[in-house]
Amino acid sequence: MSTFLSPHDFFGFAPGEDRKLLSWAEITSYLEAVSGASPRVRRIDMGATTEGRPFYYLVISSPENLTHLDDYREIQAKLADPRRVSLEEAEDLVGRGKVVVLVTCSIHATEVGAAQMTPVLVHEFAGSDDPELEEILDNVIFLLVPSLNPDGLDLVVDWYRRTLNTKFEGTAPPMLYHKYAGHDNNRDWFMLNLVETRLVVEKIHNVWHPQIVLDLHEMSSDGFRMFLPPYVDPYDPNVDYILQQEINALGTHIMAELLSRGKAGVSCHSGFDAYTPARAYQHYHGGVRILSELASAKLASPVAISRDELKPAPDGQDPRQSTWAQPLPWKGGEWRLRDIIEYEMIAVRACLLHAARWRRMWLWNFYDQARRWLERREPPFAYIFPCDQRDPGALLELIEVLQKGMVEVEKAVEPFVADGITYPAGTLVVKLQQPYGRYAKTLLEIQRYPDIRQYAGGPPKPPYDVTGHTLPLAMGVKCVEVSFPFSGKTVPFFAQRGFSGQPFSNSLTELAPDSWSESGRTREEIHHENVGVSWAVLPPFENAAFWLVNRLLASGVPVWRTPSPVREGEQTGWPTGKTYPPGTFFFPAEGLREMPQPRSARFSDAIPCSAAAGSEASSSPSPLKVARWRGSLPRDCRRLSCPRVAVYKSDRPFPSEGWLRLVLERYGFAYSSVGNRHIRQGNLRESFDVLVVPSQPAGFIRKGNPRGTLPPEYTGGWEEPGKLAVLEFVEAGGTLIMLDRSCQWALEELGVPVKNVMADLKTNQFFCPGSILRVIVDPEHPVGFGLPTETAVMFARSCAWDLSSMTPSSLKVVARYPEANPLLSGWLLGDQFLHGKAAVVEYRLGAGHVILMGFEPHFRAQFTGTYKFLFNAIFLSLTGDGGGAPAPQSV
Repeated sequence: MSTFLSPHDFFGFAPGEDRKLLSWAEITSYLEAVSGASPRVRRIDMGATTEGRPFYYLVISSPENLTHLDDYREIQAKLADPRRVSLEEAEDLVGRGKVVVLVTCSIHATEVGAAQMTPVLVHEFAGSDDPELEEILDNVIFLLVPSLNPDGLDLVVDWYRRTLNTKFEGTAPPMLYHKYAGHDNNRDWFMLNLVETRLVVEKIHNVWHPQIVLDLHEMSSDGFRMFLPPYVDPYDPNVDYILQQEINALGTHIMAELLSRGKAGVSCHSGFDAYTPARAYQHYHGGVRILSELASAKLASPVAISRDELKPAPDGQDPRQSTWAQPLPWKGGEWRLRDIIEYEMIAVRACLLHAARWRRMWLWNFYDQARRWLERREPPFAYIFPCDQRDPGALLELIEVLQKGMVEVEKAVEPFVADGITYPAGTLVVKLQQPYGRYAKTLLEIQRYPDIRQYAGGPPKPPYDVTGHTLPLAMGVKCVEVSFPFSGKTVPFFAQRGFSGQPFSNSLTELAPDSWSESGRTREEIHHENVGVSWAVLPPFENAAFWLVNRLLASGVPVWRTPSPVREGEQTGWPTGKTYPPGTFFFPAEGLREMPQPRSARFSDAIPCSAAAGSEASSSPSPLKVARWRGSLPRDCRRLSCPRVAVYKSDRPFPSEGWLRLVLERYGFAYSSVGNRHIRQGNLRESFDVLVVPSQPAGFIRKGNPRGTLPPEYTGGWEEPGKLAVLEFVEAGGTLIMLDRSCQWALEELGVPVKNVMADLKTNQFFCPGSILRVIVDPEHPVGFGLPTETAVMFARSCAWDLSSMTPSSLKVVARYPEANPLLSGWLLGDQFLHGKAAVVEYRLGAGHVILMGFEPHFRAQFTGTYKFLFNAIFLSLTGDGGGAPAPQSV
């Protein structure tokens, strides 16, 4: 029996009580007390969250198991990699091993129930002598993450307490509940942009290799009471067929246990699919993800819902009807946080008991799915990354993403032939015959999402999330699928330094000694002499170039940019050399030495591109190419200054805004967040050069939250004063960048002379719910500098424009869709409506610019291949017609 306080005695109320929520510190204080007193519970720290809160998980098992955790981790690691053990050894390990079950709570912070449940759950497992619990403790290693988003938990609790006993009680906070991602934090399970997802993958998934992950969520309050698998089709075909059936079996087992306890409204096979790795890391690492969705209350406030108020799910399933997928409908009534906790307690226990009683099955299938993958012989055999990458840093960042997911990468040390093509030494190779080859395959291959209709001949059935996630396309990396086996000497290649929390690693190829200016001379002397000056020239192809430019500017180093192609030597009498494209940067080479080095004497240690390699791989692609340039700068160069960037932050939490801030911070763009009040006050040009508006409906920009729905400071939009302020800003020389859906505001309020051809189309005419499409870019337009002529973009119910035959000279097309099907990966119906339509346009208005991007160039910080659209647009007001100071002709 327990020797520590119950949650009720500890907190003075039972978690789940109406109108009471526990903060992260309060939850932590109780769990620390239990882990310090119970021999069944151990706390393991993972590090700190994005905002610095403690981030940890609990290991719950029998005292005997806890004394041998290292042994069980080793068993898991061996079963995960069948190359390490024989069949007989595997059978022995299965006999001795324990099933590892990971339960994760409240990644979406307004879905409060799971995190609030954890003190009750831990108290039960830590102190009860229930025989079923002891069976679980003996056969299962139970890993519990009390909250995947502690920062958001505290934000929601603070908001709830602030609005308690007001008419705004139970509303969702009008800000992102993760600093950078909001609701999209559960779309980060392969890119691992966020601190929390990186830590959970590094410290739990890649160490413990859980067979089962139970992920506890909430959904709207006016539908089914609970969802569990089976999922709807389609599954990603790279998810093993045994795992698919284990998901079905475990989901229906949990459902049966809830029904046996009289819990009504439990449903399955509705709405949620298992197609994307963005939500299910474990599906490609031998485990199953059981998604649990509970109907929400109004945070901790009860909600009353009659049977007639219950609404069908998006796929038409009706919570009022009894079906095989919901045998016991809920009849309506009051729904409380306490109900959520009761359902979740039953679900967690049922999941763990299934794992305990089917221990051998879970362990053997975990091993067997990996063994069968290693024995597969059907194509493809491998993916090859050629050496001639436009942005080598992007390649290395992609490799780092793969290696964080335990994918093995090799580097050829001699030329080899694959599928009839000869590749040089230094080429990077990912062979699929490895334990996590299925993970590599799903991230590297082209997706062909099936054409699924709501009914025969009817409109398309919407997927739960995007349908294309091909990383080489998203990141602008050349990648070749190889069908047949090949041979050639290779060595392991490592592009990562581990999970340091740094967004990027090592990447700059430093200037050779002879490209520096003479030693001992000051920057001022270099700037005012014309002979023997050593300039650094930086082409615009690599994303990291913008990081370097921003850092140079912030350090006071002068930087110029050319709007046209330039050829070295043609103005100076030197022998002509390489031709550089429009958008190339120039700065005094001495500037690299003058620039502060925060982490190392080597500038390369701080650059935002991933490229660290072991000694065997040190000759692999060098990301940032900085060449030398002697003589005067090209005459049409314009000197840059630090752009003064404003990011519009509305009073409704749109993840696009958070991801935008993350990308800007990573690449060194200083910015200010501005809200509706700041916009309405006007005089924007005095403070800013650029205003970026993340994707959101035009009507919300205009009107904001209706008055009376939230406290007054969170209502209203730009309205007429904001419109006039933005118009004044642009006409005075500012750059307005509108992203995806926000573009419609510029069409309606500023009169940009284009039409969104998507606006009036029905889904049975055109449907593109998150696919990767091809656009044709004008690389001589300042917004297209450095981009390849053909570029992949994410189109997720996005925009495309038709230009009238009387297009004014003030309107320029930066990128357009081809006169053919633009689909590269995913699902697209009605491609003809995109043929030839504009994807990115520039509109000159007064002395300024309006840039419309019909897609999100920074989508979830995954589409690094389109970042340059955004970065170039930010610099436009400093490099466009009349922008910036001209290049010095006597330097």
